[in-house]
Order: sequence, then structure tokens, then C-alpha cells
Amino acid sequence: MKYEEVKNLVGICGIYCGTCPQYLAARENDTEMLAKIAREHNLPVSEARCDGCLSDRVISFCKECRHGFRACARDKGVTWCFECADFPCPRLQSHKDQHIVNGISHHKPIIDSLRYMKKHGIEAWVAQQDKAGRCPQCGKQLYWFVRACPECRTELKR
Repeated sequence: MKYEEVKNLVGICGIYCGTCPQYLAARENDTEMLAKIAREHNLPVSEARCDGCLSDRVISFCKECRHGFRACARDKGVTWCFECADFPCPRLQSHKDQHIVNGISHHKPIIDSLRYMKKHGIEAWVAQQDKAGRCPQCGKQLYWFVRACPECRTELKR
């Protein structure tokens, strides 16, 4: 994977975009998920797709970033929160306890993820996240919130 593609998969706040429904559904041609996203966010299906946080095509609610990470990074002249002198800040602390689906917190690991990126680089972190986001049995890339692989039905430990 080229650096630009890797970079796009790293959310400013430390979220991995590669298992996000808005990113993955388009790549998997999951029309049902794309339609669900469009309905939930009152968007046309064509706008329910995303190429990752730092790409040219970011889904509207991430682009707006109601949590303020985009504006904060821009104001502080950084790309990712780990590059900021105030890392980890109270905004990140409160963000990690939000967005739980199927008992799985999508944001919980963001501070640890950002620390890992700071120490090892984004390429190493994306490789780690790509592996963790796949079914250990069949290798299918999965949405972050699933508890079983839809291909081979392997139960996942999350």
C-alpha cells in the first residue's frame, strides 16, 4: 500500500478507517450497508462512501467532525493528535468513551493507538490494524463492530 493510502486510513484522533462501514462498504460492494448509512445520515447513497479521514472524499459527518479534531489539528498545525504538544488532551480522553456498538467501543483504544503511532509510525500501526480487523480464520476484512465473520461464521474475540 502506498504511503498516501496508508495516511488516509489514519484518523486525526487515532481511529482506524479501514474497518469503518463508510470506507469498507464501498470496497466490499456492500450495497445494503451503504443504503443503511445513507438512511441513517439522510444522505444520497453516492455520498455514503468515504476514502478515509485524510482523503479527498470524506463522509460529511466526519468532515464536519463535531468533536473538533479537524479544527484543532488545523489550528495547531498537526496532522494527527499524537503530534500535538497537548497530547493526550481532555478532548481525546472524553472521545475514547463514545461510540459503542454491539458492546464494542470503536474509540476506546485511540490514545493507545496514537501512542503506538508516535513510537512506531503510522505504517506499522495501519499494518497492525489491518491484521486485527480481519477474520483470523478466512482473512476477510470486517467492520469494527461485528462479533462473527459473515463469510465463515468464526466467532471473534473483541
